[in-house]
Amino acid sequence: MCGRYYIDIDNNEIKKILKEAQRNIYENYKTGEIFPTNIAPIYIEDDNNMKPLLAKWGFPKWDGKGVIINARAESLNEKQMFKKLISSNRCIVPASYYFEWKQEEHKKDKYKISKPGSNIYMAGLYNIVANKNKQLSLFDESIDIYYTIITRSSNDSISHIHKRMPLIFNVEEMIDWLKGKSINELMKSDYGLFGEKTK
Repeated sequence: MCGRYYIDIDNNEIKKILKEAQRNIYENYKTGEIFPTNIAPIYIEDDNNMKPLLAKWGFPKWDGKGVIINARAESLNEKQMFKKLISSNRCIVPASYYFEWKQEEHKKDKYKISKPGSNIYMAGLYNIVANKNKQLSLFDESIDIYYTIITRSSNDSISHIHKRMPLIFNVEEMIDWLKGKSINELMKSDYGLFGEKTK
């Protein structure tokens, strides 16, 4: 599960991503704590390069009520909403860290989950929704770009906090993911993360 994450505007890499991503259709993006439906940067593959875009977090549900913010890695190929996107619409969601909630006896505690010394790069899928009778373009004001974050079973470093976690990559794996490498192969990586309770 990944229901919130954080973008540190003072991080040099994040600054670069945002500067490049501002060239597309959205002007108003969010930094700091990112909530579902906020506009934030993602990476897609474009002519063998990683291209930053701004997109909205959460696929609209078919009935128009709410959004789908996560997709389970184990069942991507079984879900109608995701299986057509897995071959062509992969993305990376960069973040400084993400948040998770641990269920205690009478309350939920919020934890900041990070990869010490590094940003985190979460696997995702994106979708483009265009107005009818309009040409589809990533830079056309008549479209919306949405993304969802892929999750997997938690590894040993944070399983005591929550049973699910985003599928996180290093830099080399990011490129492999965008170029179509099997998700089952990429799920074999198991990075240590650090969970710190927030106040």
